[in-house]
Amino acid sequence: MYSDKRNVNILTSLLVSHGIKHVVVCPGSRNAPLVHNFNECPQLICHPVTDERSAGFFALGIAQATDAPVAICVTSGTAILNVSPAVAEASYQHHGLIVISADRPQAWIDQLDGQTMPQQNVLGKFVSKSVCLPEVDCEESRWYCNRLVNEALIAVRTNCGKSVHINIPISEPLFNFTTDALPVERKIEYITTRSNITEREIETFIKARRPLIVLGQMKHDKRLTDIIREIRKRYVVLCEPLSQGNGTTWFDEMFETVNGNASFAPDYILYIGDTIVSKLLKKYLRSLDEIGVSMVSIDGEAHDVTMSMDRLIVCNAIDILSTLANYSVQNNTDNLFLERWNMEIEHFRNVFLSISSDNLLKETVRLFETKIGKSAEISYIHYANSTSVRYGCLYSRHYIYVNRGINGIEGSLSTAAGFSSVTTNNTFIVIGDLSFFYDVNALWNNNIGGNLRIILLNNGGGGIFSNLKGLENSPALDKYIAACHNTSAEGICKSYGVEYHSALTLEDVEKALSVIINNDSDIPILLEVKCNK
Repeated sequence: MYSDKRNVNILTSLLVSHGIKHVVVCPGSRNAPLVHNFNECPQLICHPVTDERSAGFFALGIAQATDAPVAICVTSGTAILNVSPAVAEASYQHHGLIVISADRPQAWIDQLDGQTMPQQNVLGKFVSKSVCLPEVDCEESRWYCNRLVNEALIAVRTNCGKSVHINIPISEPLFNFTTDALPVERKIEYITTRSNITEREIETFIKARRPLIVLGQMKHDKRLTDIIREIRKRYVVLCEPLSQGNGTTWFDEMFETVNGNASFAPDYILYIGDTIVSKLLKKYLRSLDEIGVSMVSIDGEAHDVTMSMDRLIVCNAIDILSTLANYSVQNNTDNLFLERWNMEIEHFRNVFLSISSDNLLKETVRLFETKIGKSAEISYIHYANSTSVRYGCLYSRHYIYVNRGINGIEGSLSTAAGFSSVTTNNTFIVIGDLSFFYDVNALWNNNIGGNLRIILLNNGGGGIFSNLKGLENSPALDKYIAACHNTSAEGICKSYGVEYHSALTLEDVEKALSVIINNDSDIPILLEVKCNK
C-alpha cells in the first residue's frame, strides 16, 4: 500500500517512468511518506544513510558507479542544507543528483513552527532546476504537479548532468498508507540530437605546427583509453589519471625544464574536460603569450582556464577525440616537438615508478599502485583530495576517481562507500587523516561490505600545509590551520565493524597491502599508515 498523498504518489510514479533506480533515504518524520513509498516500490532500490552530508556523497558515489542520476530524500528543515556540498560537487562532475526534500505546508514557513525554513531554491546555482510541488486537490493541481516533476527529471539528464531539487510540502496526517497502487502518470519524453565534430571545427588546432592537448577531469569511459593511446602517437598530450586510464604525464616534475623554454612551447592548445590538479600546469598554460586555445566544454560554459581561449566547442570528449584519431596529420607538424615532450615524459615515468621515497606515506602510495598492478583493471580506485590525490597523480597508471569539482576534503570516504555499494568489485580509497575523520560517518552505514578497502595516510594533521611557503612562520599553523592531532582510527573501526590494520614501517606497509589487495572479506578493511608530518 502507498501513501494517500497524491503529490508523493505522482513523484514516485514518475521516478520509475524516468528510469531512476537508486534512492538514498535519510530518516525523518516529514519525509516518511516519501520513504515509505520508495520502499514499497519494487523498481526502486533504497539505501538508508542517517547523516545527510554523508548521504549526499554516498549518492554521488552510486552515480559515479552507474553513470545515472541518483535520488536522495531528506526531511524538512536544515537537512536540505547538509546535502549542499555533495550537490555542488556532483554538478561540477556532471553526475546529477535528484534532491527530494520534504517540507512543511507553505503557510507555516517562518511562523516559528518546528523544522520550518524557506527550502525552495535553497541550493541556488548548484542545481539547474528547483521546483516546489503543490499539494494536489484538483485536476489542475495534479497536472501542475505532474508537469513540474517531469521538468525536473528531464533537466537532470539534459543540463549536462547538473543536479535538480524537488521540494514537496506534505500536510498532516502523514502516515496514512491506504493507496493500492501508484497512479499511471504522463511521462514527457525528451529527445536529444547530436552533431558529429568535423575537421572544420578543429582546423586551427590540426593546422598548428606544435599542437598540444590538455586533458582535464572527465567521466570514466573505457572507449577513450585506446583512442588517447593512438592520439599520443601524433600529438603531445598532457593529462592526469583523473582524465582517463592512461596515467599521468608528471608535469610538475617537468616544469623547470619546459617553463620558458621555447623548444617546448606549443603554438595552439586543445583543452578537453574539466579541472586539473597541477597548479604548475595551470601556471604554465597561463604564461604562454599570443597563443590560441580551443576549450571543449560539455556544459557550454566558458571555462577560460588558460586565459587565452579563442574558441569554445560544446561536445563530449569522445566526439572530438574520435575525430582527431581519424584525422590524417598534415606534413607541417613539427615532429621534434612531439619527440622532445615524449622523452621528458618517459624520463620521469621511469624515475617515479621505479625509485622509492623516504616519505612513508608517499612510498605507501607507490607500493600500492605497484602491487595493485593488473588488479586495477577489475577494481575501482578512489583518492581523497589534498596530498592523497597528488600522490595518486604521481604513481597511478589507471583512471582514478576523485572529487575535484570543488576540491573539498569532505565526502571522499562517503563517495567511495556509495560506489562500493553498487558493485561487487573491490573499491579502494586512499585518504588523508583530516578527510577521513571529517567524514567518518561514512562507516556508519549498513550498505557497505567487504569490497570497500581504505588506505588511511595518517600524519597527524594537514600535511599539505607544510608545503605552503611562508606559512611555517605562523604560530597558528599546527593548532589552528593544519589541525594537528593524535587521533587513531583503531577505535572507530572497532565501533563500526571494520577490519583494522596498522603500519609504522615500510615492512608493515608491504605486509598489510597484500591483505588489503588480495584477501576476501565480508566487512570493510582499513589500513592505517602512521607517521609524523
